[in-house]
Amino acid sequence: MDTGTHLLIGATLGGLAISLTDPALISHSTAVYGLFAATIIGSNAPDFDTVIRIRGYKSYLQHHRGFSHSLPMLAGWPLVLAPLIALAFHAWAYLLPIFLWTMAGVMFHVFLDLFNAYGVQCFRPVSRRWFHADIIPIFDPILFSLHAAGLLLWVFDVFGTAAVFPLVYALTFLFIGCRLLIGRFMLQLVRRRYGTAGYSFLIPRGLPHEWKYVHETGQAYITGSIRGLTLKEEAIFEKGEQNDIIQAVMGSDGVRTFLRFTHRVHISCQKLQDGYKVELRDVRFRHGHDLPFGMDVMLDERLQVIGDTIGWRKKMWEPPYA
Repeated sequence: MDTGTHLLIGATLGGLAISLTDPALISHSTAVYGLFAATIIGSNAPDFDTVIRIRGYKSYLQHHRGFSHSLPMLAGWPLVLAPLIALAFHAWAYLLPIFLWTMAGVMFHVFLDLFNAYGVQCFRPVSRRWFHADIIPIFDPILFSLHAAGLLLWVFDVFGTAAVFPLVYALTFLFIGCRLLIGRFMLQLVRRRYGTAGYSFLIPRGLPHEWKYVHETGQAYITGSIRGLTLKEEAIFEKGEQNDIIQAVMGSDGVRTFLRFTHRVHISCQKLQDGYKVELRDVRFRHGHDLPFGMDVMLDERLQVIGDTIGWRKKMWEPPYA
């Protein structure tokens, strides 16, 4: 999810912590502030790995949502952060609940990231595979609005924590479940149209009745959108034939990093004045007839890799948002 949603959910998770915690503990203001800090920091801790961006986008792509979101770090982040939070808020006596709610924030962060199309390496070190359930967009306006409304109802003292936050989280899990069922239904629509011979998957959009889809055949990636029960085919990206130029880039470190992140790639190549350029594009992130996320690899006339670039070929404010 986006950073704003993680911050908001950290705050509402703090409200849930208060509603479920022993009232005797809540009578201590240090414990209350410590719990809120625990859930907000825990809800954002896995994304602290974004500092790797200073080493370049290739390192960012390789490490972001990797070890920081892994199985060991579900406990690793709370073990590091909880003592610091308890110390900062003079709440050492409440270290255990602060630890547990920090862990809740970390786990819910990874849980939500798992449902995006971007994916997460949440089962490291057991598996380095990227997992993505393709159910919730990076920014979900309904989920954001639900948590924002719950927080505002509490801040303006319309309802207490016990009335607001358990309901907010019950509705959150209900919404995710509905998204999952709708996604499965939409995927069946795609498979009924194109058959089961190829491979089909969805890319969630902002509203539950709107999705993008990709259907892979042996020759092409067929892409389109779904609105309600209507499928609209929008662009076809031919795979083309494998050749010596494309094969020459497959062993480079940059390409291996990119292919670990995405398994559905449209590849093309072109002759330059003094060599070749191979373009690899992730078909999940499409806008119209363009695939703006990918990698360009430059080769000389002897098919030796001489450079590469990786990232987005679009403005930050332009779709798709991932």
